[in-house]
Formats: sequence, C-alpha cells, structure tokens
Amino acid sequence: MQIIILAAGKGSRMNSSLPKVMHKVGGTPMLERVIQNCNKVSNDLVLVYSKHLDPYLHMFSNRCKLVNQAEQLGTAHAVAVAKDLFNNNDNIGVIYGDNPLITAEIIIGLFDHLNKTDSKIVTLAFEYEQQNQYGRIILDKADNFQKIVESKFATPEEKEVTLCNSGIMAFAPGILTKYIDSCLISDSNNHGKELYLTNIIEICALAGEKVSYYKSLDHQLVVGVNTQSELDSVNSLIQKK
Repeated sequence: MQIIILAAGKGSRMNSSLPKVMHKVGGTPMLERVIQNCNKVSNDLVLVYSKHLDPYLHMFSNRCKLVNQAEQLGTAHAVAVAKDLFNNNDNIGVIYGDNPLITAEIIIGLFDHLNKTDSKIVTLAFEYEQQNQYGRIILDKADNFQKIVESKFATPEEKEVTLCNSGIMAFAPGILTKYIDSCLISDSNNHGKELYLTNIIEICALAGEKVSYYKSLDHQLVVGVNTQSELDSVNSLIQKK
C-alpha cells in the first residue's frame, strides 16, 4: 500500500504564523502524528507540501518522498502533483496532515473494505446529525453511492443528509492515475475555483466503476483540525483518553 499525505494548505483559519500541520496535539505536531500512524501501515509514504513547511522538512524527509505543491489549487491538484510517484501496482490512500487522531486500525479498515468489496474507490465516512461544514455523501434510491457534495455547494435538501465525508480515500491500483486528470478540468462541479478530489467519486461512478464508503464509528477520530477551537477540542479529547 502507498499513502499520499496532503499537507500543503496554508491553514489561514488557525490565525497563526506556524503552519497548521505543525500545531501540536498531545505534545506532538499533527503531521508527525499522521506520519507515525501511516508508517504503521506502509513504508511507502508521499508527502505533498508547500513552502510553508520548508523549515520542517528535515523532520520527515527520511520517511517520506517529498513533492512540492507550488500553488494551492485544491485537493485534486495536490494529489495530481504527486502523479509521477504513484505506485500503480498498489492500493493508494490519500490522508491529510491535519487528521491527527487517525489510527492505523482505521486506515487498515479502509484498505480492507476496498479489497473485500472489490471497489475502485472507498471514502471514509461518518454519521453526524448536527449542522456542519462536511461534504455530504449522496446515494441514489437504491443506496448506490453517486457523489460527494461539498457543504458550501449543497442544496438545503442535501444538507439534511447525515452521512458525511472525512476526505480520506483509498484507491485500487491504477485508478488515481486513470482519473485524477479529470478532476483538474474547471467546470460547474468545482465552480471554476478550487479543484476538489471529491469530484473523482462522481467521475468514476458515471464511468461505471464501483465506488463505496467505509463508515467510522467515531467521527472525532477522522475529521481534520482547521481552527484553534478545533485544536483545543482535539487536545482535550487526547487528555481524556
């Protein structure tokens, strides 16, 4: 298995000069926690970074292949810049550097679901009934996974959906290479601005590929940290556990 870790975002909502993924959870930088848990699953790690992480790269360069995302154009673009390093013979996971509570067990469960269901893509999902800013997993009447709708583009009806997307995904061999470029086309799905990796679900579903989701029982373990308030919450959770 290969895992691509996305850590190029500026993290402007943290209101800090420190890169978001270098803020500490349980005394350890978020990105370090993610890499440690990914290393329990795979030795083939690819870290997508931006200039904000330059002063800290020495901490990770012995465990990760490094790819610079010079422009932050969205998650699809972040994955695409690593295309030359894709291992098309293996399953590939995409995880975020601001997912500090992700565990090796959850990652393994995601890959196992990919293999057992013979899916081409699996996204890590969770149930969350309160109003939120997470992407929604949209199913058709037969419960087939159709697409992921980003919260800011969701209709009022779609916002009522409680099945949410963590952003973490696993791909069968060759699938990322086959479809990632289709996510880079500016169209109505990404509104001409940010290029979303989540669009790959609808692209693959429409192409007849099997896509599915794997549900985490604890949403707190799989969501990202974007604000100081969320960072405080995660640290409180760590202390309680």
